[in-house]
Amino acid sequence: MSTSPAAAPPPPPRSRRSTNFFAGALALITVLGLTAWVLHRIAYVHVSDARVAATMITLSSRIDGRIETLPIQEGQRIESGQLLLGIDDREARLLLAEREAQIRRLAAEANTLRERQHMVDAQTSSRLESRRSEQSSAEAQLRAAEAEYDRAEAEWERATPMLEREIISRQSWETQRNNHLQARSALEAAIANLSRARASIKEAEAERAQLRLLEAELSALTHAMDEAVAQRDRQTVIVDEHQIRAPESGVIDQVFVERGEHVHRGQRLLIQHSPDEVWVSANVKETELRHFDRGAGVRVAVDAYPGVTLSGRVTRIGSAATSEFALLPTPNPSGNFTKITQRVKIRIDLDDTQGLHLRPGMMVGVRIDK
Repeated sequence: MSTSPAAAPPPPPRSRRSTNFFAGALALITVLGLTAWVLHRIAYVHVSDARVAATMITLSSRIDGRIETLPIQEGQRIESGQLLLGIDDREARLLLAEREAQIRRLAAEANTLRERQHMVDAQTSSRLESRRSEQSSAEAQLRAAEAEYDRAEAEWERATPMLEREIISRQSWETQRNNHLQARSALEAAIANLSRARASIKEAEAERAQLRLLEAELSALTHAMDEAVAQRDRQTVIVDEHQIRAPESGVIDQVFVERGEHVHRGQRLLIQHSPDEVWVSANVKETELRHFDRGAGVRVAVDAYPGVTLSGRVTRIGSAATSEFALLPTPNPSGNFTKITQRVKIRIDLDDTQGLHLRPGMMVGVRIDK
């Protein structure tokens, strides 16, 4: 009895081969993806929650008053020194005018004192010179009177014994006596005249003492003038503070007041920043700080602009963890401790923004070269 050959197994269906192919391809893609992910993690430090940052300037009022002008609005580009907000300054300007009037009054008083000082100086100087000349003349007259008195006294003393010996007549003796008495009177008059001249000099010198008093008054007036000028300058600063101007060029982010509103000293008015000076602020895990240093290259992907990658450099690494600046500290009084990896803030300066409008607070992802 003959046997028939065994039948060949049927070929696998086509759908099963396709399934196996796709499964293998998917496994290959998964392996390649995992490999690329691992390589990226090995070669770079990744931060997905970084943000665009800028210097946000908050302008506050340094005085109280009602807002009179508000020529700007949110989103407006401004230039350095541009008027942003004006507060009613009428009272401040009136006080400034009062300070300036006070300075002019003090200046007029100072000029009057100087003129008086010059006049007193001229008058007392000429009077003192005249009195000194009179004193010199009186001294000369005194010397002449003294010489005449000495001569007359000597002759009279010689005449007395000559009269006793009847050498001269009584008439000659009386003449000598009268000459002696006249010389003595002339001497006394010269002494009195010199005393009057010296008294006149003291009187003239006392009059010149007014110059010292005028100088003291002028010095006090000068100090008052300096004080008035300082008050005027201070009031000028106050007047200027009624005009809030942009400290630098930039854009207005937010305005907190309206025209006609009354503001107080220290009240926040508006916020501005410079869109041309932006950078990236990222918080990096403390365990990854050892993988890079300042100057490390960075690739930045902005969420608002998919497919665009910007380049930059790490320019600053924080000196303390962000937890040290928290408003609410996290003490551990109970002894239960959960260790959490801390983060340190870094700054990344961009090489070129490629014309993108990067706004503070935008989310970006960064990849730092190890």
